[in-house]
Amino acid sequence: MRDLSNGPARWPRLAAAVALAAALAVAGCSRRSGADEGEGGEKGEAAVVDVTLTQVTRAPISRTVTISGTVAALPNRDVRVSSLVAGRVAELPVAEGDPVAAGQRVARIDDRLLREQSRQAEAALAQAEAGLENAKLARARNETLFERGIAARKEVEDSRTQEAVAEAALKQAQATASLAETQLMRAEIRSPIGGAVVKRFVSVGEQVDGTAAEPLFEVADRREVELYANVPAAYLPAFRSGQAVELEGDSLRGETLHGRVVAVSAAVDPTTDLGLVRIRLANEAGSLALGTFLSARIPLETHADALVAPSQAVYRDQEGRPHVYRVEGDAATASPVVLGIETPDRDEILSGVREGDSIVWTGGYGLGEKSRIRVAKP
Repeated sequence: MRDLSNGPARWPRLAAAVALAAALAVAGCSRRSGADEGEGGEKGEAAVVDVTLTQVTRAPISRTVTISGTVAALPNRDVRVSSLVAGRVAELPVAEGDPVAAGQRVARIDDRLLREQSRQAEAALAQAEAGLENAKLARARNETLFERGIAARKEVEDSRTQEAVAEAALKQAQATASLAETQLMRAEIRSPIGGAVVKRFVSVGEQVDGTAAEPLFEVADRREVELYANVPAAYLPAFRSGQAVELEGDSLRGETLHGRVVAVSAAVDPTTDLGLVRIRLANEAGSLALGTFLSARIPLETHADALVAPSQAVYRDQEGRPHVYRVEGDAATASPVVLGIETPDRDEILSGVREGDSIVWTGGYGLGEKSRIRVAKP
């Protein structure tokens, strides 16, 4: 049987423990309530946000399209120079980047065999000339003898035939000699245009086959160049011949080049829906290399007197709706706006603000519908 003799003595101790726990709980609640009130007091005051300001102003703004392309020589001002005779490359007096004049010798093919062929052709020509002279003399002699009744008519006819054969042989020899001389002259390769050597494809000692399929050099006149830009068909109407264009490129180190449109494609590629626009640029110093990548922004629509603000001063809510924070005193209030033309650095505002309004530029992401602000020092 369980011992219950200590039961009555335990009740006073249990009651004391319960009372102590209750007291501690009350004290804890009191401290928590005080802390909550302190936090609530801090939350009740509007937070001050550091911002920078800007103003809504009037200025021209344009909607643009960016086009890009590579620099090329003008049509017919970029040629590949080939040898018209086969042989070993004996001399290359120019290298890539060297300037050349029209008609300047840029290479020579080993011409020893060609010289020998030319000498043989000249000798054959001299022999043919002598043969014709002998044939003429024989024909004249036989005609005289025939008139005297000494020679037969057949002898006269035969001599005339021999003269005709000699004349044909002479013409053949002349053609052969002329061709041999031409081939000898072709051993010296000359540039058909003035410009600069863009690329050299062979070295001294290499064998060439004497066809256009194996060029020796590429020569280009770079005093004027063109940008070849492929433009979406929807934007082609924005381009017109003579239109001024400003071009930029990483290789220009901040310099802006000025060009003009010289041609707009009359057809587009049905696969890509792109058409070609050619923009011509002056390059008298030759500083712009062929193949350079350039881009340009072309205005599609311009508003000359628009209300504008920096793009960074236009904020968007979670649904993507634009608004600005209009500033009065130390308060900033969210104001929905309607945007027009948008550019990377400025936006046109059609409604929601007035010219001269002060608005938050940076720091707006820390603001609510209406917040206290402090203008940060620049």
